[in-house]
Amino acid sequence: MPQLTMKTICCKLLLLAALGVGLSGADAHRLGNSANYYRFDLNFYAQSVPMVYDPDMVIPNPYEPSAESLRSAYRALQSRPTRVLLSSLLEAKEKYQLNDYLFFKLAKESLRIVYQDKARNAQEISLYNLLVQAGFDARLTYRADQVFVNVYTREDLFEVPIIDTGGRPYANLSCLDGKCNGRQRLYIFQDQPNPQGRSFGFQLRSWPKFAAQPIQKKLRFKYHGVAQEMDVSYDRTMVEIMNDYPFIHEYCYLETPLSPTLQNSLLPQLRRFLEPLDQQQRLELLASFTRSAFDYKEDNEYFGRSKPMVPEELFGYSYSDCEDRAALFFALVRDLLNVPMAVIAYEDHLTIAVGSATIPGDSFQYQGQRYVFCDPTGPKDSSRIGQIPPGYEHKNFQIIGTYK
Repeated sequence: MPQLTMKTICCKLLLLAALGVGLSGADAHRLGNSANYYRFDLNFYAQSVPMVYDPDMVIPNPYEPSAESLRSAYRALQSRPTRVLLSSLLEAKEKYQLNDYLFFKLAKESLRIVYQDKARNAQEISLYNLLVQAGFDARLTYRADQVFVNVYTREDLFEVPIIDTGGRPYANLSCLDGKCNGRQRLYIFQDQPNPQGRSFGFQLRSWPKFAAQPIQKKLRFKYHGVAQEMDVSYDRTMVEIMNDYPFIHEYCYLETPLSPTLQNSLLPQLRRFLEPLDQQQRLELLASFTRSAFDYKEDNEYFGRSKPMVPEELFGYSYSDCEDRAALFFALVRDLLNVPMAVIAYEDHLTIAVGSATIPGDSFQYQGQRYVFCDPTGPKDSSRIGQIPPGYEHKNFQIIGTYK
């Protein structure tokens, strides 16, 4: 089938939208009066996302990957109508404001339906092709009977296989589930169709515009020994997004915003608490909140693995640790007080210091600013700030980020 022009695709997609034909779940239905196009509604987290594709894009599965078979499969895609699906994906990316990682997940789930959950290697090559067409620098690797999709990224990742080739690091997107561990030799497919492609991003600087799933939660905390209560709502959709999110740099978790649901529920109540207080008392109250409103447990004990959390997740789980409290405290001080902060990393502890020239207590100078310690983790029922975390008084620390 000849390659469709973007003008033809746009016209046909407008026709599909007018037809309004679709089926929820993993079943796809042919669209009447629309050539070979099929449509399905993909349940993506809490959002039903309409997708359109041409089944003629499907390629045979290369069961024994090699440079020759991968080149043949990729060339076959060049003459297939893959841009029909790509147009749907890019439209969804813009409509729901997806970051690169969620765009990748949407593409991967869509291909699973297009290929009827079969032909894994053909799915991976098709995913690679979509990422290249979307403007990324992507590479294929392979071993034994498996093909893997890798993307160039400038972001720090942990527990994700990384290859360095051509002076660029590439993250293995096919192995994010941790099921690709092994000592088998990995081969790099040398063809590189978009060597100047842009870097792939993982950080969530804003949440996608998905349907919210508000969940109510009652919180209790103590401020200078006086018990306080709050009823808040968080968005379970955001917790679900982070459930299988790759392990990114600690600072990225702190920079992730609260969801609109949590912002509209939590922040007005905290503002009422803070209104009659001076700056030191306000920091004491926020530290009291993060210390005593949540039960503490180490990740390895609770999850069986390391799991840093964005602020939203503290409300969705029964336990959290120091990294998680630091992320929430950072977000609350940023959104409610808007004062300078430094993120402090010890070997086994993460904490926050707040910029102040007047608040007494343990402090340090950094880039011309005095910072006073405000540990969000403990002691649990204490409202005291200006104290180095107990047990860390003589330990070295590193500043991994600041907010000004």
